[in-house]
Amino acid sequence: MIKQAISKKSVRIALTFAFCAFAVILFMMFSGVKAEAKTFVIKTPKQMRNINWKNKGFGPGTYKLGNDMTLTDDLGSDEHPTVLLTKGKFVIDFNGHTLQNSGEQYPVFSLRGANVTFKDSKPKNNISVRSYGAGAIDMTKGSVLIKNGYYMGRSDGTNNPVGLYVGGGKCVVNGGTFDGEFVGASTAGGKLYINNGTFTTPYFFALMRFGGGTIKISKGTFINSKSSYSSPSMALGSYNNTGNTYSFSSWLAAGASFSPSVQTIYWNGTNTAPSYYPTNNVGTNNIGYYSQPYLYAGSYTGGNVYGPTSVKVTGSPNPPKTKITKLSARSKALAVKWKKKSSKTTGYQIQYSTSSKFKKAKILTVKGKKKSSARISKLKGGKKYYLRVRTYRKFNGTKFYSKWSKKKSKKTN
Repeated sequence: MIKQAISKKSVRIALTFAFCAFAVILFMMFSGVKAEAKTFVIKTPKQMRNINWKNKGFGPGTYKLGNDMTLTDDLGSDEHPTVLLTKGKFVIDFNGHTLQNSGEQYPVFSLRGANVTFKDSKPKNNISVRSYGAGAIDMTKGSVLIKNGYYMGRSDGTNNPVGLYVGGGKCVVNGGTFDGEFVGASTAGGKLYINNGTFTTPYFFALMRFGGGTIKISKGTFINSKSSYSSPSMALGSYNNTGNTYSFSSWLAAGASFSPSVQTIYWNGTNTAPSYYPTNNVGTNNIGYYSQPYLYAGSYTGGNVYGPTSVKVTGSPNPPKTKITKLSARSKALAVKWKKKSSKTTGYQIQYSTSSKFKKAKILTVKGKKKSSARISKLKGGKKYYLRVRTYRKFNGTKFYSKWSKKKSKKTN
């Protein structure tokens, strides 16, 4: 009787498991979403909109675009042409394709609390995200890491979209291009850390701070491609309703510098300008009607023409490389010493493996730049191990690593 009861219970469990697996397969088949190594391949606008729309979509995960798509296609009556991400961890891979909306004043991505990574695993100089009526990426909460890609905001004739808008949360830019009709990137709150990338606009500012938040730039290029007979081109600007100005130097991360020089001009009807600008060509119809101060970098090309402007910020966020100074054998352990680094260093990492090519390697993290030694325990006795060391640095919203040192080997006792 006991064996029979156990057998029936096992059958019920097996049937339940089989039914659940079959249901998952049916869902994937009919939804058109394929799971490839825990990555969902998105092929339709509806699938993209429903990643986390009103928390009723597929949920957190890694999503890869399967083709170009427009979010306004096949739009339901209760939907907006926006990918709304409110909570959870997401990785969005544009995979060499373009995601856009068309003729709608909505951002392509609206981030309200999620942890999101944007990247393009197959960059082809194509536009990754394009918005025609608002920002390509608009965030007010959560955290965002942008590795690469091309993000464009273009006007539909009714407003001035941006490539990247940060109104709250934390956004780390480690690469990519941000192209806005009005401004490449702007903040009204939160934290914007720029470690690399290109910010550009054909109209006003490559980077503009509207009146809130924190901007820290360690490296990047800021371009205004405008050419005018009456007004200076502006690559970097700040504005807020209180009339305060911001020094561009205050936006720089530690150790960074920029060129050419940036000057502050108050456009208050007096048309004051630097001496190298012909003041009679600063027209009130173009800029003079603004009563608030703007901070900008301009270039004068001669012939009464203000040419395009490019401002570059240079810095080196990467920590210095170190080396192993001594490696000693212990009983089922190894003692390692390295050269201490006093600048641009947060700590150290030791990688060790029985393989000279570091297959299936493990890493020991040592916090503190003043540390110069560590003991690696719980190893196999009488076994040869290979080690190498590198420094790491927590800087500007992310973690940077040096190159690995030369490897050393030692057999444990």
